[in-house]
Amino acid sequence: MSLSVEQRTEMVRHLLKRYAAFVRDKDDTEVIRAVAEVFDVAAFFGAGVPSTDEFLTRYWTTLGPVIFAPKGHGPLAEHLLVLCHELTHVVQFWRDGLSFAIRYCTRKGRAELEAEAERGAIEVAWLLTGTLPAYDALAITRHGYALDEAHAAHTVNLLHTAVTSIANGVISTDVGLEVLGWLRQNAPDAIVGKVAS
Repeated sequence: MSLSVEQRTEMVRHLLKRYAAFVRDKDDTEVIRAVAEVFDVAAFFGAGVPSTDEFLTRYWTTLGPVIFAPKGHGPLAEHLLVLCHELTHVVQFWRDGLSFAIRYCTRKGRAELEAEAERGAIEVAWLLTGTLPAYDALAITRHGYALDEAHAAHTVNLLHTAVTSIANGVISTDVGLEVLGWLRQNAPDAIVGKVAS
């Protein structure tokens, strides 16, 4: 990735402003503590969700327009790709918050929404590095999303289709298109991956 830390920082600022999103630390809010406790109960009953400690220290979480960063995350510019994933959830929320919430509560809906969010991150990675994730990296919903094997596989299948189109230069998510526009205006030399015109 040829973007400087300053450019990545500026891009993050731009994206947060563009999507009316903001980042808070997970240890700043009681809401996240409550979610972590629910996860502990769900994990006890065998749901594929992280423990409280994992949830608070390893996982980024988005609720509406608020992106909750794990404890000790460091500068946001170091987490550009995960932010692009989470910002796609913000976009999904702004499209229709009620529909998004209802859909996310179903396994199929959650699988599809997570696939779209991950596609946003993959598009940005493609633009900045010209590389695509390996097959194993596409299995993002295997742990942490309380999906059964069939729905986790659905996410992988959707991402295989996404990777094929991205490799052919198709950038289609809101976040991917916004990053492409920002790069064209501010750092055109940083665009490494092929983009269809």
